[in-house]
Amino acid sequence: MRKVIRVLKTPVTLLLLLAILGYGAKWGYDQATKDTSKPDAACVMQDVGDYLTSDKVTVRVLNGGETGGHAKNTRFFLISHGFHVTHYNNSDRKVETTTVIGNSADDPEVKLVAQMFDGAVTEGDGRADHVVDVIVPTPYQDRKNPPEPKVAVTGPVCLPVITTASAEPTEETVTPTPTPSETPTKKKK
Repeated sequence: MRKVIRVLKTPVTLLLLLAILGYGAKWGYDQATKDTSKPDAACVMQDVGDYLTSDKVTVRVLNGGETGGHAKNTRFFLISHGFHVTHYNNSDRKVETTTVIGNSADDPEVKLVAQMFDGAVTEGDGRADHVVDVIVPTPYQDRKNPPEPKVAVTGPVCLPVITTASAEPTEETVTPTPTPSETPTKKKK
């Protein structure tokens, strides 16, 4: 009996290790070939009434200038006017004037964001999610006295769903509104 166990122990161990290796190879192949691209988040048709207001618009802010800090300043400026700013960072694209990019240059959310900046130009790139990108140049160009952030609309508007901040951060979490102590103040010259 002892001899039979000794004879079977090596092949059974090898078969078990081969099964574990095969499972690991299959799992690794599945992970390597998995489609990790994020599908385009489609917008949702929303009835916003007669006017589209800033609390319904989602914005990403990018610094397209030479001087740092403009995206952060623009973020605070837009948040203070009720916009949902989900992201701010630097841009590879350099711009000379504030550039507002959305699905179409004529979309109401693009027009609403553009009215917050003096001399802003609008562009459309066909994006499906209807999030608006703002690329700010050097020098910083917000409006000193912007109008009330609203644009007249007729019928429903296609907008991204705005999620609220939760205890556990996710990619979808919206940046909360800063407290007055976080809001940067301009230095007097």
